[in-house]
Amino acid sequence: MEDYFFEVPLSNARTLCFGPLTRREADSTNADFCDGFGTYLFLANADAPGEDVDVIAKVVSVEAAERLRAALLGRFTPKAAKVMS
Repeated sequence: MEDYFFEVPLSNARTLCFGPLTRREADSTNADFCDGFGTYLFLANADAPGEDVDVIAKVVSVEAAERLRAALLGRFTPKAAKVMS
């Protein structure tokens, strides 16, 4: 899952990111679920890339990463629509 990464600008300074974290970033979050392994959804400061990030969630499977990525990029197909097609 570490191959996933993208970012969506929310404002001039804040960016919503989806991807792996460095060990330093993971340690600075103080979140017990954030161990630096895997894929995360987090907020970063585009004006200060070295600043601490705010982790929102850890993605725990490849399928979940693919679904979240598709949803955030506007390519999400609801499960009901897949069954009907």
